[in-house]
Parts: sequence; structure tokens; C-alpha cells
Amino acid sequence: MLAAFLTQFPSDALSLRCEAFVRTPMRARQVLEMAKAEHAAVCHAMVSDELKELVNKYCHRAKLPCRDLTGGIMDFLTRATGLKPSPNLRSLHRIDEEYHRRIGALEFTLEHDDGLGLDTLHEADIVLAGISRTSKTPTSIYLAQQGYRVANVSLALEVDPPGELLAMPAAKVIGLLINSEQLVLIRTHRQTEWRMQKTSYGDPAHVAREIAWTRRLFNESGWRSLDVTDQAIEETAAKITAIVGPPRSRGNAAAAELE
Repeated sequence: MLAAFLTQFPSDALSLRCEAFVRTPMRARQVLEMAKAEHAAVCHAMVSDELKELVNKYCHRAKLPCRDLTGGIMDFLTRATGLKPSPNLRSLHRIDEEYHRRIGALEFTLEHDDGLGLDTLHEADIVLAGISRTSKTPTSIYLAQQGYRVANVSLALEVDPPGELLAMPAAKVIGLLINSEQLVLIRTHRQTEWRMQKTSYGDPAHVAREIAWTRRLFNESGWRSLDVTDQAIEETAAKITAIVGPPRSRGNAAAAELE
């Protein structure tokens, strides 16, 4: 919530530090002492009524600005649903089937980054394909954190795409495109930063041919494509999830394949 709110202020006006797993009065006091020393404003999302009261009283005595991020929302949900919330701290970080599914998805995605693990590519929920610097890896990791088993395969002009990629069901493959001018800037910056030798990697004419080639490949293969130009990773991921739908459990996926 705070990360979203702070985007509306100048980037250097405020800094945000998160203190997680504040579950005991002792730990809460340690964090509040740090806040006091830094003359910080305190926003908290305590579940326990005891800890809510401790934080609010401490900030009042120390004259620290304080805001409970959960109080108003919890009251609203209680009124809207007619249900009384249970202050169960363990449920915030529950180790259940959903948790294990997300961890498994992340492990799969790391093992199938940039063309790795082609022999098990068919097990992916989503395969991202695109030329270098089209945000394949960060988009894959973001989707994996939502429970999708994602692989990404890098494409290169005049190099045949892997047969395993071409054999994938078209509905599972998403091609990533980008404006050639922006890609040239990104690659040129990378060449300078890494002190790479001057090659066709950042040449505008070569980049334009690469993009034209990938566009034809996507069309001929029946793969849906997305333009990631000036797109945040979150925006690209949201568009992909809208295309493929919610992630399925391994059991449900296996049942669907048998059907």
C-alpha cells in the first residue's frame, strides 16, 4: 500500500523501510526505538490488538506520526461480511498447498531461464520467447511468484529456434516485442556498462531486422505477442495472466491433459 502511495510524491522526498515479522512486544519496541531515533513516521499493519495498542501508545508518547493501515479496512470488511476476523498471526505466512505451489513454480522458472531445461520445457504453464533485452527473465520471475511455471527462451536472428519451443502448444507461448529505438538504447547502454566490444548487438539496422524476424516468427507459429515498450514488468505480467488465465495446480493440469 505504501509503495503505491509513495509513487504520488517526489521520488527523493520520502524513504520507506519495512520491518517484517514484528510479532512480539519486545520486537515492536525495538523497531519503535529505531523510528524514534530517526524521527520517522510510523505506518503499521498489526493484527494483534495488544500490539496495535502498544504501537499507538508509544507513538503518542514519542510524538511520532502514526497510522494503522489495517484498522479501517478490517472494520469495513467486518461490517460488509458480517464475519469477525481472527487475529491469527500464523495465517499471514501459512505454509500450505498454495505456498508450496508458488515455491515449486519459482524453482521451475529458475531452472528454465534463458533456454535452460529444454528437455522439460513442455511442463511449463507459460513460455516467453523474444530476442535479447525484452524483459523475459524479470517477467518470468514475477509470474513465478504468482504460481506460474514459466520458461523463457532467447531468440537470435539467423539461429533456428529450439525444436522443443516450436513443438509447444501455441496457446502456451507468448512472444515479446519492443520498439527498435528503445531496444537500441537499452543495448547500447549495456555495451557501454559492460565494456563490450562493438558488434551488431546495438546496431539500429540489425536490431530492426531482428524485430521484424521475430514478428514474422510469432505470426507463422501462431504465438500471441505483446509489445513491452515502456511497459513495467507488472503491466506485462498482468496482460499475460489475462491471456492464459489463473495458474492451475499440478493435479488439475494433469487431469486436463488426460481429458
